[in-house]
Amino acid sequence: MSGHQITDPNAISYLARRGVAAQWRGFLRALVETLDTHLDAASRDALLRAVGGRMAQLAAIPACGTLAELETRMNDVLAAADWGYVQISLDAQAKALVISHHAAPAVSTHHDAQGAWVGAVLEGLYAGWLAAQPGAEGGVSVTRQPSSAGVITLRYGK
Repeated sequence: MSGHQITDPNAISYLARRGVAAQWRGFLRALVETLDTHLDAASRDALLRAVGGRMAQLAAIPACGTLAELETRMNDVLAAADWGYVQISLDAQAKALVISHHAAPAVSTHHDAQGAWVGAVLEGLYAGWLAAQPGAEGGVSVTRQPSSAGVITLRYGK
């Protein structure tokens, strides 16, 4: 999908909002704001990562032989859910995968106008998918990295 990368911030914002059906926006905003009221940020993110992990179980990715196949399988699931798309690259020097998630659904909250909370869900989703692949090592985490508009960057590695 690298040939179809969108860079216009207005288009990215539009696509991210469009990715959440109108009947779910209010519910999701209320849910995340309620979590923020009752949990500290670390606890909220842990719960959202667990939700992402459960999503990975419900939409399991079969064993893949290459990164290109894995990216394609992930994009098939993401497209079916209208959750944007992913690009995966290898950082050979750091022995890590760089996961660039584009056009994630965005629901703003009172304290999070960009809807960045979805990054914790994506950490759990990708961790679950990658942990289920052949040769995956235990104890390897997916963590968010500094990102740009419309892209959530994650790293899978020790």
